[in-house]
Amino acid sequence: MIQVQQGLSPPFFAFAPVKTAIQAELTADDRPPVKLVSITAPTGYGKTVLQSAMYEHYRAAGAECHWLALDDRDVSVQRVLGHLETILVPRDGEVEPAQALHQGDESIDERIATLIEALALVSDPTVIFIDNLNYCTDETLDPLIDALVFRTPSWAHFVLSSTGDQSFDRARAKLEGRVRLVGFSDLSLSEAETEQLLGASLCARLSQDAVRAIVRQTEGWPAAVRLMQIILNAAESPEAALSQFSGADEDLAALLNRQVLQGFDAASRKFLLEISLLRTFGVNLSQHATGDAHAAAHIQRLLKQNVFVIPLDRRRSWYRLHSLFREFLIDEAQRQIPLDRRRQLLCRAAEWCEHAGRWQDAIDYALDADAAELAVGILERVAVMFVRDRGDLHQYIEWAEKLHAMGVRGGWEVDYWYVWALVFHRRYEYARRQQEKFSERIRSEADSSGRREEAQLLQRRIEVIGFAIDAYTDHLARAYDNGMRWLERTGGDDPFDVATIVVGSCFYKIGDFELVDARGMLRMAQSHIAQAQSSYGEAWVATATAAVQLHEGDFPLAHQDLLAALSKSKATLGDNAGITSTLALEAAKSAVEMGLDGEARDLLAMGMRRIQSHGLVDTAAFGLDAAIKLWDGAAAGGLSVGQFREIAAAYPPRLSLMLSCFLIRRLLRLGRSDEALAEAAQIGLVPERGYESFRLAERDSIACMRSLVAAVQIELDIVGGRLKQATALIAEETRLARADGRYGRLVELALDEAAVSLCSHNPAPAARHLARAVGLAAKRRYLRPFRDRGEMVAALVNETKSKDWGFALDEDRRFFAEICRGLPVSAGDAIEGVDASALAETPTARELELLSLVEAGLSNQQLADRLSVSVATVKWHLYNLYTKLGVSSRGAALARARALNLLVR
Repeated sequence: MIQVQQGLSPPFFAFAPVKTAIQAELTADDRPPVKLVSITAPTGYGKTVLQSAMYEHYRAAGAECHWLALDDRDVSVQRVLGHLETILVPRDGEVEPAQALHQGDESIDERIATLIEALALVSDPTVIFIDNLNYCTDETLDPLIDALVFRTPSWAHFVLSSTGDQSFDRARAKLEGRVRLVGFSDLSLSEAETEQLLGASLCARLSQDAVRAIVRQTEGWPAAVRLMQIILNAAESPEAALSQFSGADEDLAALLNRQVLQGFDAASRKFLLEISLLRTFGVNLSQHATGDAHAAAHIQRLLKQNVFVIPLDRRRSWYRLHSLFREFLIDEAQRQIPLDRRRQLLCRAAEWCEHAGRWQDAIDYALDADAAELAVGILERVAVMFVRDRGDLHQYIEWAEKLHAMGVRGGWEVDYWYVWALVFHRRYEYARRQQEKFSERIRSEADSSGRREEAQLLQRRIEVIGFAIDAYTDHLARAYDNGMRWLERTGGDDPFDVATIVVGSCFYKIGDFELVDARGMLRMAQSHIAQAQSSYGEAWVATATAAVQLHEGDFPLAHQDLLAALSKSKATLGDNAGITSTLALEAAKSAVEMGLDGEARDLLAMGMRRIQSHGLVDTAAFGLDAAIKLWDGAAAGGLSVGQFREIAAAYPPRLSLMLSCFLIRRLLRLGRSDEALAEAAQIGLVPERGYESFRLAERDSIACMRSLVAAVQIELDIVGGRLKQATALIAEETRLARADGRYGRLVELALDEAAVSLCSHNPAPAARHLARAVGLAAKRRYLRPFRDRGEMVAALVNETKSKDWGFALDEDRRFFAEICRGLPVSAGDAIEGVDASALAETPTARELELLSLVEAGLSNQQLADRLSVSVATVKWHLYNLYTKLGVSSRGAALARARALNLLVR
């Protein structure tokens, strides 16, 4: 059986199309003359014919051409995007089921951004044709068309056709010379073009007056001319047949269509009316649906008589009827074919399509026939494929809700995947209600159906859905409690389900800073993921592991592990996978804390692609924290504060609160204290009232949130001169951070103490606090807080002699020297004693080889290729080399190496 992927190539016309003036204009070059050719005209004006001619011309000229034809099911922008993604977005192998199960549904904006990225990679020139755009009535189509017209590279062109006006920014497109509007007047046939379409043999049988009469009556409408050609060709006397049309007050199209239909015998007419119910048809489908053993002969006759039957593939095994002709036939079928017969035809078509693997057509035909039982049966068999494997959530939800509107519930699997589809579509609360109804249904049906064991297994799978809803809606305590109860009864469950529960529960422990317990849970998750053999699951375990490391302040280890996990995720799941973006966000957090700002920006660019559709509050928070720390007060990586707020708004409220805390701290660093206080007031943090007005919501009151709010309070108190309050809170936070093993937070608190001492005009203890912060930060490469408080550190260095620092370790001295080299230090002797000229550890031979290649100007990828290692391994070697040299960049490494005569000339 030949499977035809509909709509991916233009139709093949049985007649020779007329080369019109507009076609000549648009095919004068090897690509369209403008960015967008917008063709708008009623049905039958040859829009598809024109597009097909353009397609063949540009393709023959060497352009990369893509064709998409919509039909009456393509009413939503999600459907249009899905078709475009099929054409343009490269697939990195099959989507892993586990990945589809948790990555969520991408927003329209994210999917459009992915298309834009894909178009940036296509060849020059590329022309994309979309026929029948009028079927999409979704108001969110406008941003898609605008994005294609204004945000794609210059070598991407679009040819769109519709029966109604196309929605896009016409004024801007005209002003910038991006659009050629083609209307019905451009498509109407002239007298010469009408003669071409009628053909030489027919024109020879007609007088010139008769030809002019055809032009006058049809007003250049190509479909009407084609209908007349069919009728007059078959007539013994064409002019006599033509005369009966003069003065007719009936709609011309209906009259001509009826005349065409009368040209067939009763059996052929019946066959035509019946197959008009099918969107596309072939011999086998037509024969099975109609029960007519002569289906092949009927189709051949239609083709021979040059009726409006359009082949869809080069082998001419699949066809469709011209829209104008089919509309007429469907209307006639409603009158002439009994309802029971129409339903029987559609049911038989559904059965054939399912057997042939054309599942979407199968379900649509069953629903069109109101055959609920048949639709349920097919849906039961394809649910997993549509929801989990293909992620076609909108389509599946639409089918399920059509059944619900008919008062029909599907089988257990149908409802199970319906609830999952709602979760993926981020309809969490509605999904929860449907989950509860589904659970009740299973309980009530289990005893009566004798399916108790099956019901018990299904109930556990449903509980995993409930856990996922709780995790995604930030009800972490409830998710944890339910997860622990679920794990107590584990046995025979899918290993991935077990790992899902464990990793989700682990994030609750991480958020409460119970990091030792979290590590124990991660070991359990890793063992089950190993059984599941899931790359997606491995990546999720990596995100949780990194979250522990980041809270502990072990940024080098987190960075190393995240880069390795990110590399693997890109290789196995693809650059556009949601989990790839989530890993990139965490990696950006580790990079920004180590002072690797350029790398952090690159990682954020990758992570922000899917931040609004993948991840938990805490993983998204890592990315926003990194982005805000790179924010210069105007923009960060192309994003504004307003866009950061939009991202946070896509999540439960806790992320917006965290974002405000990040912003307050950053605004204070930038010296914009008035704005910081205004932001604080918006979330209820009013220092003058002692923060009495601020209360965390019960579900937000976890350790990580309390710690973040405390950090903001401390910094607001220091800026506001409330040093006594700040000192007390610092002492309490230091006790908690030490107990939890959060060394990164201890660095920040030591710097807070230094700031309090300086504000108290007591620089001696301030230097001791700074030295303690350096000692804690050195081995963790925690450079960011020193950079953020650069003025304070510089003031201390300028007022203190090197002998007063008392660093016991070379590592601490080198790290302090690195801090100072990036600051406005005026007293050179302050760092003279800590910037040792000798190296504490000599670089290895491999590191010296790497250094010479760096001097030659090789990029990280080129280094990896030359040394036959991964880019992540190269970065790790460079990090070790930079540490030994006491630097943080390539340029500094080369300068230091030359000073020490490490480079061989």
